[in-house]
Parts: sequence; structure tokens; C-alpha cells
Amino acid sequence: MKVHSFTIDFTEYDSTDQLDEGLKTRLKKTEEFLSHAYAPYSKFQVSAMCVLDDGTEVMGTNQENAAYPSGLCAERVAVFAAKSRFPDKKIDKIVITTAKGDDQPVTPCGGCRQVIMEYEQQQQQPIQLVLKAVDSKVWVFQSMNDLLPFAFNGSLLKKG
Repeated sequence: MKVHSFTIDFTEYDSTDQLDEGLKTRLKKTEEFLSHAYAPYSKFQVSAMCVLDDGTEVMGTNQENAAYPSGLCAERVAVFAAKSRFPDKKIDKIVITTAKGDDQPVTPCGGCRQVIMEYEQQQQQPIQLVLKAVDSKVWVFQSMNDLLPFAFNGSLLKKG
């Protein structure tokens, strides 16, 4: 038997004052965009911004539905919109803000992690994730691989 260990690294900022102006501006935009979330059931508003390799910003918010599985998370709304509108552009980073949270950010759900990971693998370039709740610290992950280290991928479907 072997015991394996896996460690992830991420950067934590106590305040947005520690960030560069570009990232501060993007976090402010995602916070302002929270009002576009349609979350009448959970009251849990989430806003996400995909920043493409040419600087284009594509926003998304969570969209709930009374038939719960029919809703969609903000991260997937933003990612799918970005890749639908700009299929040849790479996603450099995704900035995610939640209206609720305590002193730490809320991380993407498993489904969003898998979707983001697939695009990261497709573009063969890491996607930086910037996470913040309205009154929380800021967490920055350099790759989705840090949040989903043993991801399922399409190459497994091609075998056999």
C-alpha cells in the first residue's frame, strides 16, 4: 500500500487593496452585476466574468428555475456565453463574486469545476480563478487543476 499526498497552492488577499487596479475593477464589476442574478428561491446571487486572451469580458449570473435542475450557475453561464460568442479565444481568467459568504470566498460547484476544467484542457492553458464574497478575502487559484486535481476528461471516452 502507498499513501499519496496532494497539495494545492493559492494566494489569499485580505483586501482588494492588495490587488492591481485591473483586478480591483473586475471584482467591482462582478459585484455590481450580482443584481442581474435570478435567484428567487435560494437568494444566493453569484456573478462571474470570463476574461478572454484579448481582454474581452463576458459576464454571467446564476439563473434559477422552479424545476431546480433546470437552473444554471453563473460560472457556466459566463463560460458558455464566452465560448459561444468567441470560440477561437482562450479564457485567461474567471472572476467570481457571491453576495453571501463569510470571511472566505465560495468556490465553484463540482459541475462548474468540470466544465471549466474541460475548457482549460481544450485550450491547453491554465484558467486563473479569482474568488470573492462581498465581504470576504480574495482567493486566487492559478489553474482549475488546483480545485479539481483528478478531473475526468474526454480522452478517457476515446479509449477502447
